[in-house]
Amino acid sequence: MSKNEKNAHRLDVPLDGVRGPKGAKKTPFEGDPRKLWRVNQYPSPFSLADAPTREKVGFKGKKDDGEDALDERAEMLADLQELMWAHVVSASEEDQREVAKAIAGRVPRRTPAEKARREELFSPEVEKALSNLARGPRILLVLQGMDASGKGGVVKQVVTSMDPMGVDVAGFGKPTPAESREHYLERIIRRLPRPGHVGVFDRSHYEDVLVPTILGSESAEELERRTEALMLFERELVRLGFVIIKIKLTISQEEQLDRLVSRLDRKEKHWKYDPSDADARAEFDLYQEVYSHLMEATDADHAPWHVIGADRKWYSRLAVQELLIAALSDLKLRWPAADYDVEAERKRLLES
Repeated sequence: MSKNEKNAHRLDVPLDGVRGPKGAKKTPFEGDPRKLWRVNQYPSPFSLADAPTREKVGFKGKKDDGEDALDERAEMLADLQELMWAHVVSASEEDQREVAKAIAGRVPRRTPAEKARREELFSPEVEKALSNLARGPRILLVLQGMDASGKGGVVKQVVTSMDPMGVDVAGFGKPTPAESREHYLERIIRRLPRPGHVGVFDRSHYEDVLVPTILGSESAEELERRTEALMLFERELVRLGFVIIKIKLTISQEEQLDRLVSRLDRKEKHWKYDPSDADARAEFDLYQEVYSHLMEATDADHAPWHVIGADRKWYSRLAVQELLIAALSDLKLRWPAADYDVEAERKRLLES
């Protein structure tokens, strides 16, 4: 095995067959992007107040440098997503088993105690829906943040650089009356990405703990049960091949105010504003407190939380892009080998 093949999952070596201009294979950040924004690097108890909103953590360049890097590495991200899809469609059974085993190995095997606890926290419908999910590698990008923190911009600029046929975007607002009669995880499962796809949750299953906590609509005991259920849910997803990246875009109150007011200043942005944005802003500190507790409680190596400063839109987008690149690179996938004679097919085409 060559050095490049052995280290093909690393960001600082060429990835065979993955495009990008000269020098673009190396991460533009100083330090490991898998660790730069991890919640677990902060003192416990974690507080979002300790996380910078404007500092360019790990990046020494200016805005123009960041935007150039964002454009340059978009090709790399697109190729890596295509590589994951190619693996699901055409990789050998041996390669597929190897990758599946590596992903599932990120969490412990299910124990009788975990099974019993799931029976208490999940519904039969949730268990059935999970059992019906296909196995295979896919990315689940969870984006959380206050209003105007830039979640939509990340989807628009970063996620859409990939093939739209391989990307599933879902948003979760207030449950419909029908959804309110279900277990809160059922609507989440229906929107999970298929193997080979990148799924993006613009708000997510964490809303089912965050919002009831803010509103005081559920007991403390029920909220603890839901938090534990989310951890068990994500653990099961990893066993099925999900690679989970959880991101909290954190914004200062001053920057949020500027962005919300600008929506009112421009007629073409009025649709993006909702009067409830002002209500949520009035509870800014409470949201920060609840987010802090929830993120620390549910952070895990197999489903890590990253807190990224979002006062600079270009910086937060570059950071999210780099986390996606790292996650896809870490799958150590290879382009599937042709199951036909390449030269013979070339000759046939040229003679046709």
